[in-house]
Amino acid sequence: MKILKDIFIKENISLAFDEELKKFLKEMNPDTIPANFTTFYTASLNSEEKLDKKIKFNNKIIHQSKLISYFGGEYSKKDIENEVDELLKEIKKDKKYFVSKKDIIFLETLKSDGVEISKKYDDLYEIIQTEMPADIQNMIDNNEKALALLRITQVIGEDKIENMDDDTIYFLINTLNQLNVDSIRNKILLKVLPLKV
Repeated sequence: MKILKDIFIKENISLAFDEELKKFLKEMNPDTIPANFTTFYTASLNSEEKLDKKIKFNNKIIHQSKLISYFGGEYSKKDIENEVDELLKEIKKDKKYFVSKKDIIFLETLKSDGVEISKKYDDLYEIIQTEMPADIQNMIDNNEKALALLRITQVIGEDKIENMDDDTIYFLINTLNQLNVDSIRNKILLKVLPLKV
């Protein structure tokens, strides 16, 4: 756990770790917590959250549009479906628009969350499946979230998330989508997709 926490702190996404930790701790019966861990248990459940709000929107680019606020919880599923449909309608009209890998990451993550995107936009981009390492896929299939997250941190290594290439980010987000670890995934998306000022 400490290794994961240290990596999340280094990447400035420690709140995502804290949120996942809170989920695990809330599932525990407080009476079963050993006396030497009660302070940690209580402090972890009561920690405050701060969000970085220095995002500049560019509504002409899918992954920099105001729609990324969805990952901060600012859109309902129905609202995001309507807004995405409107944006994709505009994008489809613009023959010069190139759908980037980050746009694909954004759209595929919405689909992973159950957001309906009309089939008429399927021709906007093509997904080239990147190969998932077999050990990580086995961990996902066996619902071994902690091991899979630890393995992802090994893959990331010392790199800063915002310096990673789009293919690595796609692999990372695809893995987190399969693990259904949305809070960590959303923090990473809000770090790598939008234009920051």
